[in-house]
Order: sequence, then structure tokens, then C-alpha cells
Amino acid sequence: MKIKYRITILFTILVTTILLFLCVSIYYFSGLNRQNEFRKRLKNRALTTVSLLLKVPGIDKDLLRKIDESTLIALQQKSVIVYDYSGKIFYSYEDENVIPVKANETVFERVKNSSEYYFSENKKDAVAIEYSDLNKKYIVLNAAFDKDGFEKMEQLKWILIFSFVTGILITFISGLYFSIRLVAPIKKITKEVKEISSQNLSRRIEIDEPKDELNELSSTFNDLMNRLQESFEIQRRFIANASHELSTPLTSILSQLEITLQNERPISEYKEVINSVYEDVRNLSQLTKSLLEIAKASGTSGGIELLLIRIDELLMKLPSELKKIDANYNVELSFDSFPDEEDKLLIFGNSDLIYNAIKNIVLNACKYSENHLARLTLHFSENNLQINIVDDGPGIKVEDIPYIFQPFYRGSNVNYSSGFGLGLSLASKIIGIHKGTLQFQNKTSGGAIFNISLPIAKAFHTI
Repeated sequence: MKIKYRITILFTILVTTILLFLCVSIYYFSGLNRQNEFRKRLKNRALTTVSLLLKVPGIDKDLLRKIDESTLIALQQKSVIVYDYSGKIFYSYEDENVIPVKANETVFERVKNSSEYYFSENKKDAVAIEYSDLNKKYIVLNAAFDKDGFEKMEQLKWILIFSFVTGILITFISGLYFSIRLVAPIKKITKEVKEISSQNLSRRIEIDEPKDELNELSSTFNDLMNRLQESFEIQRRFIANASHELSTPLTSILSQLEITLQNERPISEYKEVINSVYEDVRNLSQLTKSLLEIAKASGTSGGIELLLIRIDELLMKLPSELKKIDANYNVELSFDSFPDEEDKLLIFGNSDLIYNAIKNIVLNACKYSENHLARLTLHFSENNLQINIVDDGPGIKVEDIPYIFQPFYRGSNVNYSSGFGLGLSLASKIIGIHKGTLQFQNKTSGGAIFNISLPIAKAFHTI
């Protein structure tokens, strides 16, 4: 069932329930009001009758009956009986062909206890009241049929039924109209979303006024599409660059081997080709390793084994590791005064990934500095630790800064150095999945400063 019909049905059921409750309430309370008003008339008539009978000189029972006969229009099918306190009938009158309502022991008992008692019998309303005169007590029972009141209630019933049915029809039609109006923007959004595909990611949902929940939904979807489009663009560039970087050493290896196999050559030439091929294979191996590390670092920390790591012990391995890569590379370590609590030295993470991320940045600092020196300082705060890596190299050009963390991107001023442009991208991803941040700025005097911020272990799960 379409949503517009569901909304219409639910809206109709809700309004129908409210209308039914109102109609029943109106009819019920109108009935109570009719009964109360008619009983007041019966009581007044009963008091008038007994007062005329007992207190007005010259009025006997026959004259009073004639007076009661003249009230035919005022009260229909009426009967009035005056009992003395012993239960004997002192006076009685009933309209023609009317069976009078008489008091029984229950009526007498209740009137004597409360001096006034109302009840119904044979569709007639009746009142029995106690009346005192000259130290004598009487019980007056007056009953009648409220013809006018019931006719009005019948008219009210049909008016309410008509209003109820009309209200349901109006509710259904208006509910259908407004549900169509309500669903129209959703259908528009659905239509526009169907037109978006992997070949048409630039398409967005048009956002109109007013700014309501559907507007917010459209904005959220557009933001999602922006992120997806950016992700696809990064993926396309990554695949293109990776294909290029992989094909270059493979083409070089293939061409060298083909040329070498065409003719017999001296051993020295074979050695030269083997060394060249070995260098290409080593570069290819390093590139493949970097690509695998990027794939491992993509995503969240959910699939990575996280252990407690002492950051100072991890950093102390850097100087010797960089010396193995190049004897000219130097790393200066400088730590703030160590905190009293050892917990502030501990982080949650994967030791190999964190180490590789920091090593890639330090390696770049040593590679691009004329003195091949990287200065690393460690600072502590309440819930984070900061690692600053400073070099004296050429820095990064302003136009290159927005792209330095993209895979395979290399600054225009470092193209003379070997590398694939994966180190900073890999470092950024690794630090990101450890809930940290990696920031960069150029030194005013030349060189670069990279700042790594990582949450300490006790604050890791609160982020």
C-alpha cells in the first residue's frame, strides 16, 4: 500500500475516533441534561400540587383533578399520587388511559431516608418527595413522559449521525489531498535519486524552501553524495597512479630482458642488466608493500588488534632504524619532563602501524633536509600526547599543501628525489584510524613541521 493511502487511512481513523467520541459525549450529556431538567419540572409540579391541596383554602380534590387535567400540554402521560406517611393514598390523579406509577416499599424507604428520590419506570421519569404540613408528613410521587425531550434527543441523534458521516467524508478527502501534497516532495526526491548513478555522481537533489525535515534529509543526502564523489575521485586517481607506478618498473624490466636476450653479450653486460632489473624489482616490491599498508590502514580501527604501547619506547627505535636506511640520516629526540603518571605515556594502537606512520614522516624529514637531520619532540597534556617532527628542508609550496596527504602526490619541489608519494598518505590514514590527527605547517625560516596528536589510552574510548 502506498504511503499516501496509509497516511490518509491513519488520519481518517484518528479523526473518526475523535468525532465519535465527541458525538457520543454530546448525546450522552444532552440526555443527562434533558433528564435533569425534566425531573426539576416534575418536582416543581409535585410541590405545586400538594401545596394547592393542603394550603390553599377552597380547593378540594375534585377541583385539583380538574386543574391537573388542564396541564395536559405541559406534562404528557402524567400521574400524581399523594400518600400519607403510613402509605395510604390521600390524593391521586392520572391522565386518561395512563397506568400510574405507584410507590413501593423501596421508594418509601428511600424517600424517608433522603427526603427525595428520582427513578424511571416504563420510559417515564418519576420523583418522590417528602412534604410536611402542620406536623403531618406526606409523600408525593409525580411521574410523566418527556415527549418533547425525547423528540429533541431523536433529532439530535440524527444531526450527530449526519455530522459524523459528513465529517468522515470531509476528513478522508482532505486527508487524501494533504497526504498527496505531503508525499509529493518525497516522490520528487525519489525521482532525482534514481537519476544518480556512478556515471552521474555530480547530480544533486534540488533543495527548496521551507527548511523542514525533508529539506534537511535532502541536504544530508547531498553531503553524502559529495563525500562519495570525492571518494570515487580519490579511488580513480589512486588506481590510475598505482597502475602507472606499477607498469613503469615492469615495462623497464621487460624491455631490458628482451634486449638482453636478442644477442649474446659479455658477462659484464649481463651483470649490469641484472643489477638494473634488481633495482626495478626492489622498487616494485617497496611499492607493493606500501600499497598493501595503505589498504590495511584504510577503514577504522575495528579490524586492527589494539594493544597498549609506550610511545617513548617506540620513538627511541627511530635513530638506529634510520641509520640502517642511510648512514647520513640523524634523528634528535627531545622529550618533555616525563609525567608522574605512566598512563600518560601509553596509547592504544597497533605498534607496527604507528611506528611506520611516524617513521615515514621522519624519513621524509631526513631525506629532504640538506643536513639530513630530523628533530623530534614529545609533549604531554591531560588526554593527548603531541609529537612534533621538524626538518630544515625546502618546505612545501603553498599550492601543494592541500594535496600532500593524497596517494601518489609529490610536491613540485621534490621530484628530483626517489619515492612514490605514499608516505604521508599512509601516515595520515594510520593516525586517523587511531583517532589522532596529523597537521602540517611550513617554518618561517624554511623547513617543515609535522604535528601528530594521539589520545592517551584512558581517553581513547571516550572519543
